[in-house]
Amino acid sequence: MKKVISMMMALALTFALAIPAFASSSSRSFSASGSASLVSGGEYAFNMGAAVQVPTVNVYVPTANAQVDKVVLNPYGIKYTLDGEELTDQIISTPIYLGSLSNVPVKVGMTVKGTVAGNAELATKSLAGDTKTTTNAVFIWGQVVNGGTGASVDLTATPSGFATAYNTTEAKTGSMILVSEEATRTGLYTIPAADDATDVSKTEWACVKFFGDAVKAPTTPWASGDTVTLNITFTFTPSME
Repeated sequence: MKKVISMMMALALTFALAIPAFASSSSRSFSASGSASLVSGGEYAFNMGAAVQVPTVNVYVPTANAQVDKVVLNPYGIKYTLDGEELTDQIISTPIYLGSLSNVPVKVGMTVKGTVAGNAELATKSLAGDTKTTTNAVFIWGQVVNGGTGASVDLTATPSGFATAYNTTEAKTGSMILVSEEATRTGLYTIPAADDATDVSKTEWACVKFFGDAVKAPTTPWASGDTVTLNITFTFTPSME
C-alpha cells in the first residue's frame, strides 16, 4: 500500500489577558514554589501563548491500480475465479481497502468516471430481471463499508456489510455511488480516528467494492471489445462533526 500524508495547516493564537491585581505590601507577604511577583497596586498585563491542535490526515490508498483494475464484466454469468473464489456474478470486483492512521475521523469521498467502448453502455437503473432492454447495457454501483481494524486485516477478503441490492436513497445520502459518465459523492463513509496514530496495528480500514448487472441476451451478442473502464479518485477530509 502507498502511504500518503496530508497535514492541515497549523494555526497559532495569542491571548492578551489584562489581570487587575490589588495587594498591600505592608500587610501581607507572598511566597510560592514557582516564579511570582508581588504587585502593590495598579494593573498588570501579560501575554499567554496558545497553540491550536489541528487534524492530521494520514491515509493508505491502493498502489498503482493494483487492485482497482480487477473489475470484471461477466454478462453471461460464466464461472470466474478471483482470489481462489469461484464466482458467477455479472459484475465482479476486488475489494479496495482504504486505511487511516489519522488523529480525527476522516470522510471518504469518491469520484468515478465510467468510460464505455464497443457496444457497451451504462444503465441508470438495475437490469436484474429486465427482459425488455436489448442493448449491451450494464449497471454498476459501488459501496463503502467498514473494513476492519488492525494489521491483521486480509486485504483480499470481502468484509460483511455490503448491501445485496442497489438502493436509490442510499445512493443519495448513504454509502453507495452509481457509476455514470462522472459521479461524485463527498461523504460516502467516515473512517474513525485511529486509537494510536503511530501504530499500524491500530489502523482503521474502509472497504470499497463494485456490484451490478447486465443484459444477458442483447440483440448484438457481447464481445471482447465491449468494455467499461472505471477511473476512480478518492478524497479524504477531516470530520469534526
